[in-house]
Amino acid sequence: MGHFDTKGYALTRGAFPNSEILAIYDELLRLGNTLDTTRSFSDLDSLWNHHKQNDRDRASAIYNGFKYLASIQRLASSRAMHQHLRNFCDVQFPALVDVNCRIDSRGEEKYLFGWHQDYWFSVCSPRAIVVWLPVTSLTPATGGLQLISNAHIGSRIFRTKPGSQYQSYADAVLLNEDLPHSPIVTVDEMNQGDALFFRFDVLHRSIPIQSEYRSRFTVQLRFADYADTDFINAKYRPGTVNSQVVDYMNKEAP
Repeated sequence: MGHFDTKGYALTRGAFPNSEILAIYDELLRLGNTLDTTRSFSDLDSLWNHHKQNDRDRASAIYNGFKYLASIQRLASSRAMHQHLRNFCDVQFPALVDVNCRIDSRGEEKYLFGWHQDYWFSVCSPRAIVVWLPVTSLTPATGGLQLISNAHIGSRIFRTKPGSQYQSYADAVLLNEDLPHSPIVTVDEMNQGDALFFRFDVLHRSIPIQSEYRSRFTVQLRFADYADTDFINAKYRPGTVNSQVVDYMNKEAP
């Protein structure tokens, strides 16, 4: 816990049984196959590449449905998840404030996040937690995340500005100061069952995909602590971000 408190992040190998991640994989594959019964795909990369190249609207439906999989809800509410939140992150009474899922592919870099803090989007509290999980193993070809440890920059919230155009909510709030001169940690090798825990105040960004064929399928579970004063002051309501409303831009940064 002391390590996490100082750095703001922890990469945990084998945090969850492979079977729980495979359940997400299988349900996502079933979801995609349900949308097109004329084809039956046996792996996610083939499924995603087919829909992305032939019917991007249908591919968007897969993306949208991803976050509602029952297997993700089971993992989020599992005993192992709550133990890790308590033991690594000192979250005593977890509230699941957001489930987000991403499918990142070569040629779709416009949807990637630049350097940002999750506090800008979910608000809640700078001490809230992201649990970042790959559904398929990560290699440098499929990228991952880069982050800067709080040990070098403290736990401050960086200055921001609104984005000039909206492709996705990644564009809604942008960093508005120079990147600190601090070591950058690259996380681009993870197996199924590994998990990256980091706080909402950790500065991080997406790494572009290098592979022509493989994509990055990830789950991001965001937890606040019901006992956190900031979350109490927010009346237990996370922020809203869409093309019309960006709560954080109406809130004075701490």
